[in-house]
Formats: sequence, structure tokens, C-alpha cells
Amino acid sequence: MADGADRRTAGDQPPAAAGHPVRTAPRPFGGPAERPALSEAGEPPGAARRAGWFKRALPIAISLALVTALWWRVDVGAILAAAADARPEWLLGGLLAVLPLTLGIALRFKWLTGAAIGLPITARLILAASTLNLFLPSKMGDLAKAWVLERHHGFERKFAISLVVFEKLLDLLALLAVGAVTLLAMGPRDPVFLGGAGLVTAGLIVLCLAISPLAERVPVPRLLGGFAAEWHGLIRWFWSRPGRALGTIGFSLLLWAGHLAQVWMFAHALGPVPLVPAMGAATLSIIVGLLPFTIAGIGTRDLAIVFFFGAWLSPAQCAALGMLVTLRYVLPAVAGLPFVNDYWRPAEAKA
Repeated sequence: MADGADRRTAGDQPPAAAGHPVRTAPRPFGGPAERPALSEAGEPPGAARRAGWFKRALPIAISLALVTALWWRVDVGAILAAAADARPEWLLGGLLAVLPLTLGIALRFKWLTGAAIGLPITARLILAASTLNLFLPSKMGDLAKAWVLERHHGFERKFAISLVVFEKLLDLLALLAVGAVTLLAMGPRDPVFLGGAGLVTAGLIVLCLAISPLAERVPVPRLLGGFAAEWHGLIRWFWSRPGRALGTIGFSLLLWAGHLAQVWMFAHALGPVPLVPAMGAATLSIIVGLLPFTIAGIGTRDLAIVFFFGAWLSPAQCAALGMLVTLRYVLPAVAGLPFVNDYWRPAEAKA
């Protein structure tokens, strides 16, 4: 082992790296004690449950039904005309924002792993997860990153799951924090947005407690006892260096300010929409899209956009905005197609 690696302190790495090696020799995943988690072919757990095709097809059907109903009600011709009239400079700016935002997400995930894996690998993971998110509700594709961390990079299963869940909670916390500021800045002129600000702030408080050192004082069900131990270990490591923790949280806030500003650029391309209200409306629309009824929020998020952006845009422009917001999820998903195989590749191939 290189001298530089020997000098790395435990505080530089998460518990899985400090207590035992993060990287282990490549090994077939799912020995005798772990065999129930996999099919005999070594496929991911979800692939072995083919009896659940109906559950997987239902969100797709709901998304298609909602989008079809919306476009039929608004008028397809009007929606296409609104998209054609979009100002190209703002539209291009919103599309180009996908690249730095995706790179920022990959960089933050690298930090969360304690630099145990490099930026190119985390970028592949993020892009492949984006692809899976197109077919799984509530961005559940992100949880599949834990599968790769365990199978190919030697992370322990409970820690890998804890790490990925922590990343998603950090995302949600940053979204709620930026959204709460923008919604409160809109003032009490609209009871809908004021009520949304209250709910967002309440959720923000809960999430702040969940990722703070105070989380260890919250009793957990006995069924989650093993997971809770890994979670608390991850929280202790995260806050062992307050500067690193606050820097990661600050970077997450910056990322989500960028995400919401990207939605504003799309909206502003379609019509005159002020920045702060657009970011508040985008927050509520994205939250609605996280409901586990549709695929990648398609349909529910579109309806929410029509509702929350209706004060500034026509229904046709709102429907076009929904299409553009969906595009910000589709572009990374398309880029991630070549890397989805990482989730199924045998561990031996990663030597």
C-alpha cells in the first residue's frame, strides 16, 4: 500500500473505511449466508421478482394517463406552439445547466464516500441511477447505487444503504431549505404558497434532526436496529469534522439553488416569470413529483406545474414547461445508458 494511503486518518473516511477496508478483493457477491438476496443467476434483487410486473407497469400507465389527459385538455397544438415560441437563449441555458449540476452531484457523492472511489466512478453511478429513475418511482433508482458500492467497491451492505439514503435526505433537505426561503420571500399574498411554505419548513426541521448528531437520541424500531447502528455511525463520521459537514451541506444548497434556477430558466424561456416565485413554485412541483404513483414524477409533476405556475404562464405554456422539466431528468438518463451494465456486471470483472 502506498505511503499516502497509510497516512489517511480514520476521520477522512466513513465508518466502513475506518473500521474495515472499503475496498476488498473482488469476490462473488452473495455467499451462502447472503444467497437469499439474489437470484441463482446473480441478478439484482428486483430482477428476481418477476411476479411484480403489474406493480412496475402501473406507475407507467398512470404517468401516461395523466400526461395524455393533460395534453388533451389543454390542446396539443397550443402546447407545441408554446414550446416553439420559447426564447432560445434561455432554453439553451437551461439545457446546458444539466452538465455542471450532474457533475456537482457526482462530486458530492465522492466526498460522501470519503474519497474511497474516484470522480469518474461516481459520475458513472449517478448517470446510471438517473437511467433507472426513469423506470422506478420516487427516484428509487438512486438506492441501486448501494448495490454497486457493495458488490464492486467492498462497502458493507448496511453502510452502503445508509450512505445512499443519507445522500437522498441531504438532497431533500437542500431542496426544502432553498424552497422554504423562496416561498417565505413571496409573502402572504397567496395562501397556497404560504401553506406550502409552512409544510416545507416543517419537513425541513424534521430532516435537520434526522441528519444531525441528535439523531442518535431518537428511538428506532427493533426491526431497524442493525440499520440504525450503521446510520448513527455514518452521522458521527459526517459530523466528526464540522467544516467538512457544513461544506457538504452548503454545496448541496448551492446545487439545489442551481436546480431550481434551471427550472426558472425554462419557465422564463416560455414567458415572463420572476425568479424567486418560480423557484418556490418549482419546489412544490418537484415535491409533488416525488409521490410514488408515477414514473420519474411524470404526470403528477406536470399537473403540479400547471397549478403552481398558472399565475404567470398559460396552461399550454405550463404543459410545455412540464415537458422541459422532464427533459432535465431524461438527458442524464440517456447519458447513463452505457453505464447501467455496472449494476449487473459480475464482481470479478471489476478487478
